[in-house]
Amino acid sequence: MEIIVGKYSGFCNGVRHTVEEAKKVLEENSSVCCLGEIVHNERVIQDLEAKGMRTIDSIEEAKQGEKVIIRAHGERKEVYDRAKEKNLEVIDLTCGRIQVIRTKISSKKEDHSIIIIGKKNHPETLGVQSFSGKDAKIIEELEEIEPCLEEIKKRGKKKIYIVSQTTFNEEKFEEIANKIKKEWPYEITIDKTICDATSKRQEETKELSKKVELMLIIGGKKSSNTKELEVISKKNCKNVYLIQDKEDLKEINTKNYQKIGIMAGASTPENVVEEVISYLKDE
Repeated sequence: MEIIVGKYSGFCNGVRHTVEEAKKVLEENSSVCCLGEIVHNERVIQDLEAKGMRTIDSIEEAKQGEKVIIRAHGERKEVYDRAKEKNLEVIDLTCGRIQVIRTKISSKKEDHSIIIIGKKNHPETLGVQSFSGKDAKIIEELEEIEPCLEEIKKRGKKKIYIVSQTTFNEEKFEEIANKIKKEWPYEITIDKTICDATSKRQEETKELSKKVELMLIIGGKKSSNTKELEVISKKNCKNVYLIQDKEDLKEINTKNYQKIGIMAGASTPENVVEEVISYLKDE
């Protein structure tokens, strides 16, 4: 059996920074909570909660004197405002690339209509949208373009500024952005803000999935970038499984495959990938 592991598998720099900073905060403080899942990976969350972190679903659940971590995906502007009203100490671990997108948008939103290409219900896109002005739109599918542009025309702004969710499917972004450009008769700026690590991981997954009989995508079930790797793999390989860790492999007969490819999402720790590889070798 040959096992090929993608070199861009596992933690991206943004996730690694968020997790390491969270560990430092937990070492120095006894009362720490995180608003939402710090990253979309159960193993990472369990590890941090074992060190004392408490995960909450709403800023209203934060206690006075408790430090509040803002996760890698970021949060909506109103959450920051509410935390300030409650005199809560916020430790903002939002990915730096997402913060850059917010900064770019702040310089454009006065005279541009903002369009964010990404998943409509993803915390990152919802957070970016909240910093983009009340009229900012999220587009996830091609059929949403026409009604969106009609609404923008009614507002009177002729300039459009387009950004992307950092972990969105690159091919799909290009398709949607190019269609908007084709249909919009005025000035338009397309800023492909997909993370470089995401682009490289998706491209490597595409090529790797063409060469193997079985493709294993390792990551959290809620992880957007991990699900994209699964989608890409299924276009090129008949046997694709999204697994969280080695336990999920017990449901898969891997012995029948001579060449297996492995790619892990951006929030998947290296040790989880290593455990999967060890399991396969033992089999």
